[in-house]
This record gives sequence, structure tokens and C-alpha cells, in this order.
Amino acid sequence: LPAEEELAALAADVNALAASLDATERRRLQLIADVSHELRTPLAAIEGFMEGLIDGVIPAEAETFASVAEEAARLKRLAADLSTLSRVDEPSALRRERVDLGELVRKAVDRLRPQFDDQQVALTLELPPLPLMGDPDRLNQVIVNLLLNALAHTPPRGRVTVGGRLHDGQAVVVVTDTGTGIGEHDLERIFERFYRADSSRSGGTGIGLTIAREIARAHRGDLTAHSDGPGRGATFTLTLPSV
Repeated sequence: LPAEEELAALAADVNALAASLDATERRRLQLIADVSHELRTPLAAIEGFMEGLIDGVIPAEAETFASVAEEAARLKRLAADLSTLSRVDEPSALRRERVDLGELVRKAVDRLRPQFDDQQVALTLELPPLPLMGDPDRLNQVIVNLLLNALAHTPPRGRVTVGGRLHDGQAVVVVTDTGTGIGEHDLERIFERFYRADSSRSGGTGIGLTIAREIARAHRGDLTAHSDGPGRGATFTLTLPSV
């Protein structure tokens, strides 16, 4: 190549690298801001309870201590979720073994069914064996997250249906609920870290769906959401390469 073209190519590569570094730095700063925001609320609550107890404004009763414990548990969940999120896209963090995704789903449904019964939400399951290569612990995280997410947004006497199939070399699990639904503008944003909206499905620490999608993509699959709108339920589809 002529020297001018080589210099132009080098300049383009340098510019691309600079843009990539700039984007990475912006994401890092945004994550710091997001984490700081999420930590502020439970810490402020704990501080308020402690100051009230010291000043004698808040009674030293079991209910007060339970509230403090609840905020502390929220901090613990947030720390655990952030730790999981930081490890999801590390190749060495994923085990690779033959797994029946259908069996994983059935076990998760059996474990969580008492919670559904307690909240009067019907839970039905119908899916075939779904063989694939993956990390059973991480995949279980995805399944449990989707089930609890559906439960959190489905009112009493509602229904959550779990189905699955093999299609074009893919193992597919579909979790459908009759709950609060998702606005069109939120369908992608619910997978962003800490994103919340009136119709948000994230719940908990606001990272659960982010982790679930990252785990799916680390397995060369994906997790998507669909809803006909607020009040019309939602469907989450997990797709992973089968064997």
C-alpha cells in the first residue's frame, strides 16, 4: 500500500481504539453512578433507623430491627448480584457439560411452586427434554430469575405458563404470565442494569434480568421479552444452542 493509505488505515485504527476506550470509560462511570445510587437508598434507611434508635424517636422493637435487617439483606443481594454480573462474561467462569435444560426447569418449578401457591398464582409446565452444553448453575439462575420475575408481576388468580421446544437446533424455553405487562418502550430497557419504570419487570436489585440475558449470551444464546402492553402480561423467551 502507498504510504498515504497506510497512514490513513493506521489513523482509522487509532480513532476506532480511542472511541472504544471512550465508550468503555463512559460505561464504567455510568456503572459507578448506578451502583452509588442503588446503595444510597438502603444505607440512608439504615442510618435513619439507627439515628432514630439512638435518639429514642424510634422504639427498639422487633419490627424496627426487622426493617433494618431487610435493608441490610437488600445490600447483600445487591453485592451478590454485582459480583455475579462481573463474572458472567468471563469464559473461565462458565462450566461446559451436557445438561437437560428441561429437567433444570422442572426442578426449579418444583422448588418454587410453594411460593406460587402462597400468592395464589397458577403455575403450569409443559416441555420436552432440551439437551445442550452449558453451566447448570448459571442456567438455573436464569430460570429462577424468570420464574420469580413472572411471579412478582402477576396478581393473585393469575397464571404463569412455562413451555419449551426444540427448533432449528435451538433449545427454547418460554415463560408467559398474565401479569402487569410491559410498555413497548421498556421491552429492551428492562435488561439494562438498574433500569426501573412503572411497568418494569426487573424488581429486586434491578440487575436480575441483566444477569439472565448476559448468562444466555455467554452460552451463545439470547433472552428476549414480548408484551402486548401494560396490563396484558408478558412473555420471556430463552434460546440456547442445542446438541
